[in-house]
Amino acid sequence: MVEIYKVVAVLGALVLIVFWIGDYSWLWITKNEVLEVYFVGLRDYYFWGYCISPAIISHFVTIWGHYYRADSIFQRSISQVSWPSTLTLSERVARRLNQISFWEKKDAYFGYTVKYWFLSFIAFAVNMVWFIQPISHNIGKALDKPGEDSPLAIWSAHIGFGSGYAAMGACGMILLLVLRRSMLHALGFTYADLLPLHRGMGFAIIFWSTVHTIGYMIHIGLENALADEINFDGETRGPQNIVGFVALAAMFALGLLSLPAVRRRGYWLFIVSHRWLTVISLAGTLMHYPYFMTWYYVVPSMCLFLADRFIPKVVQAFSVGRDVICSFDEHSDIVTLVITSRNRLEPLKPYYPGDYISLQLRSLGEIYHPFTIASYWPEDPYTMTLYIRTFGENRGSWTRQLAGLCGQSGKSVVLPMNIEGVFGDRMHDYLCSDEIVIFAAGAAITTFMPLIKSIAARIDAEAASGVPQKTLRMYLICTFRYESELYSYGDFLHQITHDVRFTSWLRTSIHVSRAEKAPRVITSSGNSSIIDTKTQVSQRHNSDNILPTSPVESIATVAQDEKPQLLGDAKKSDAIDSGKILVDNQQQQYHGRVLPTFLAADSARVSTIHATRDLLITAAMLLIPFAAYIGIRYAPIEGYGEDKWFWCRTTRIYDQNMTNKCMWNYTMTPGVVQIGVASIIGYALMYLGRRATRREADAAKAAADDGATSGNTRAYLESVLRAQIMEYDGTITFKPSRLDVEEYIADLMAEDVGMGTTKAVKSDSGNKEMVGKTTTVFVGGPDGFLDTVEKANRKAKWSVDFHRETWSP
Repeated sequence: MVEIYKVVAVLGALVLIVFWIGDYSWLWITKNEVLEVYFVGLRDYYFWGYCISPAIISHFVTIWGHYYRADSIFQRSISQVSWPSTLTLSERVARRLNQISFWEKKDAYFGYTVKYWFLSFIAFAVNMVWFIQPISHNIGKALDKPGEDSPLAIWSAHIGFGSGYAAMGACGMILLLVLRRSMLHALGFTYADLLPLHRGMGFAIIFWSTVHTIGYMIHIGLENALADEINFDGETRGPQNIVGFVALAAMFALGLLSLPAVRRRGYWLFIVSHRWLTVISLAGTLMHYPYFMTWYYVVPSMCLFLADRFIPKVVQAFSVGRDVICSFDEHSDIVTLVITSRNRLEPLKPYYPGDYISLQLRSLGEIYHPFTIASYWPEDPYTMTLYIRTFGENRGSWTRQLAGLCGQSGKSVVLPMNIEGVFGDRMHDYLCSDEIVIFAAGAAITTFMPLIKSIAARIDAEAASGVPQKTLRMYLICTFRYESELYSYGDFLHQITHDVRFTSWLRTSIHVSRAEKAPRVITSSGNSSIIDTKTQVSQRHNSDNILPTSPVESIATVAQDEKPQLLGDAKKSDAIDSGKILVDNQQQQYHGRVLPTFLAADSARVSTIHATRDLLITAAMLLIPFAAYIGIRYAPIEGYGEDKWFWCRTTRIYDQNMTNKCMWNYTMTPGVVQIGVASIIGYALMYLGRRATRREADAAKAAADDGATSGNTRAYLESVLRAQIMEYDGTITFKPSRLDVEEYIADLMAEDVGMGTTKAVKSDSGNKEMVGKTTTVFVGGPDGFLDTVEKANRKAKWSVDFHRETWSP
C-alpha cells in the first residue's frame, strides 16, 4: 500500500536532488547584476522553490508520519508475527509474506542494505556533479583565452575551484544525514543506517578540501604569487587564505577525533570537539570565501538541524516530569532510572521497540547521552524505564558519575534531568520472518525487551480470537556477568522463561559467566543478603522449604569441554530439579497479568495529541523566521544604490562598460543587515524556548520541600521504581558457563534454523510449490561481542539476514 506521506517525502527528496544537480547553472550563472545578488531575484526564487520549500515540507511530512503513521506502521509489522494455521509455508513464500523487501536486503560482506548503497550512490553522484560541472563549464574558455597562464596552472586552479564547490555542497548535505527526523526517515532509513553515510560525507568534505588546497597551491606556485596570496597585509586574499588553512586543520582534527577508538573511549571529548571544530571549520570556510552563495548550501540543513535538536526538548517539556528517580545496584553494576509523565495528567508520547531518548544532567555537564528505552509503553503509558550499564566504564565517565549520584543498597534518589526524544526506527519489516534469533550480551537485552513483549501481546490477542494460529519462532541467547544482573531488569527474564504466553513461541538460553562479587542468599522475607558461601550451602541443604539451588556455586567447577546445551534445556538444569510444584507456582503468577497491545492502550489518540503540538512548535520555529527573512529580502533599504561603487581586485562582478576590472557594491551592507536581523530573530526564539523548558525546573526549586516532585509524590516515584526491579529469589535459571557462539550456531543449524534456498519442488499433487523460510539474526552488545558473533556466522556460512544492533546510536 502506497502511503501519501512517503510519496510526498520522495518528491521532496527528488526536488532537492534536482536542485543540487542544477544549482550551479541556476545560482552561479543565472545573472551577474549586483542588485540581484544582494536583493531578491531569480536566485532567491530558485533557492526558495527547489531547496528551502521541499526541505521544510518534507520535514513536516516526516513529523506527521513519525506520529500519525507510527502506530499503523507498527501494527502492520507486528501483525506478521502470526498467521492462520491453514496458511502453509509454500503459500507464504509464493505470496512473499515472509520475504523482506528488496531494499532491506543486506550484502554479505559489509552488512549494509540495498537502500543504503542506493543512497550512497546518489550522494557520490551528486558530489561528482558538484566537482565536474564548474570545471567543464569554464575550463574550455580559460584554455582558449590567450594569456600567460600555463595549461597546468589553469587546470590546477579549476580543479581547486571545482573541489571547493563540492566541499561546500557536501557541507550542506552532511547535516541532513544526522537528523533524527528527516525525509529519509519517512522513506524507511534509520538513524543507524545514515550514520555511516554521515561519516563518509565527512571524509568527502576533508578530501575535497584537501584537493582544493593542493590545486590552488600548485596554481599559486606556478604563478610565483606565494607572497601575494599568503600574507597578513589585509589588501589581498592573503588573510582569507590563511583562515582557509585554519579551517582545513580543524577538519583534519575533527576527522581524527571522530575515529571509533576515540569515540568509544572518550565520548565527551568526541562530542565537544565535534561541535567546536565544526563551528571553526564552517566559520573558517565562510571567511575564506565570503561569498553569499556559500550560505545557500549551509542554511537549509543548519535550520533543520537546529530544529531537530531543539524542538524535541520543548515538546517533551509539556508532558514529561523533569525529575526522575533512580537507584544503583552495586551487585550487577546496573542503574535503574524511571521517567514519569508530568503530573500523570497526560500519557507519555508512545514509544515503540527500539526507540531511545537522550538524557542531560546539568551537574554532570551539558551533553545529552542516548539510551534505549527498556519498558513497554502499553503496560504503563505514564512511565518510561531505562537500565544503564556501568561495568567497564572509567570513573570519569558520565554513567559512572550517574551511578555515584544514584542511591545504593536499595535506596533511591530523585534527580532533575532534561529529556530529549523519543527517537527511533519506525520500520519493523523483519517481523515477517519465520524465525528470529537474538544474541544479546549484558544490558543489550534492553533493546529487545519491548519487542519481545509486543510480540507476545500480539500473539496472545490473536489467540483470544479463537482462530487457530501459527507464529514465528524466536530464539533468545543472552549472556551476563553476574546472576544479580538477571534480576536488575525487573521480572522480564523470569516471565519469558515461565509464562506460557512467551514459552510457546520463545526459546531462551541464559548464561552467566562469572561468580557473584559476594554470594547472595534468599531470606525468609524474600529479600537477598550477603553471607559466607559455606553458610549459604549449609542453609540450603538443611532447609525444609523447596528452594532452587543457585547455579553460581558450580561456576568454578564447570568442565572446560562442556558443550552448551541447546535452547530451552536450561529448564532441565539443577536450578529447578528440586520439584515440579515450584515450577507450576512460578507459571501461575503470570496468569492474571494482562499483556496489552498498543491498540488497546489507545496509542493512536495519544500520538495525535503529541503530533499536533510538535507540528505547531515546528511551524513556529521554521516558518516564522523564514517569512521574516523573505520580508527583509523584499524590503528596500534607503541610502544605497547602483551609483556607489569602488574597485576591488578579487570579486568577479563586472560592470557592463568595464570588462577587465571587477567592482564591489556598497549594497553588501544591506545583505549583512538581513543576515543579522534573521539571526537575531532565530536566537530570540531559541532563548524563549529555553526559558520555557527551564521554567518548571525553577518553580520546582522554589517550591517548599513537601515531598512533591514535579507534581508526582516521592511515594509514587518509589512505587514505580520498585516495580521495575525484581528482588533476588534464585528462580531465574541459567547456565553457569561462558557463551560459545560457534556451538550455538552449529546447534541451531542442526535444528534447521536458518534460511534454505527458495526453490521449486513437486508436491504430491504434481504441482510445483515454492518452499523456503526466512531467518533474521540480531546481535546486541559491545563491539567485541558483535564482532565475535558476526565472525562465527561467517565461519559457519549460516544463511541468515544478519543485523548488528547497539544499545543506542
